[in-house]
Amino acid sequence: MLCAISQRNMKMGNGNRDALENSYVEYYEKFGITLAPIPNTSKNIGGYFNSLNVNGIILTGGDDIHPSLYRGSAIDGNYSNERDRTEIKLLKIAVSKRIPVLANCRGAQLMNVFFKGKLVQNIKDKNADNHVAVSHKISIIDDNARKFFGKNNFTVNSYHNHGIDRESLSKKLIPFAVSNDGFVEGFYHPKFPMAGILWHPERQGSDKEADRKLIKSFLNQKLFWKAK
Repeated sequence: MLCAISQRNMKMGNGNRDALENSYVEYYEKFGITLAPIPNTSKNIGGYFNSLNVNGIILTGGDDIHPSLYRGSAIDGNYSNERDRTEIKLLKIAVSKRIPVLANCRGAQLMNVFFKGKLVQNIKDKNADNHVAVSHKISIIDDNARKFFGKNNFTVNSYHNHGIDRESLSKKLIPFAVSNDGFVEGFYHPKFPMAGILWHPERQGSDKEADRKLIKSFLNQKLFWKAK
């Protein structure tokens, strides 16, 4: 399976550089997934999909989404307009071609914004639990997902200070997992083969058996990614 994957866009000296953590490559190759990193400044992103047999799209974590995209307040953060535009283009292509999308952490936040949702800026301001560099439990609230995972809850890692609650989740998306403090940790689109998770399967600190099942279902187009 060949998957297009988004990258960080990092300011380095007088210019910017794209970067993809090695952990993504090492993790997804174990499932037989080959990654095609998409540059954030390309004017021909569609060309990747026209010339290569891309079977899926993975939106990665790292940094923040510019608040102007979801009518949020301007606060300090690590923003990249180039990356925002690139990932929006990838989602537009996914919708038009019905390509399966797995969006994690920042990628899930961008997917929510793409479908007209909003973000909670700085989760701590809502007296919620810490979601930065910790592991915590999530509850599976979707019947099909509960049957698929074979459990009602499991542990995930967490590296995000922005989040999504029930009010800020797009009306076009359906939540399947929530944290104890009420934040949405997983959701999917009922019409397109797309799902977002707020944790990082490629990092330690999450339930690896649940992660394996999730990636396998993405790979085999089951669960949230089956044909609709």
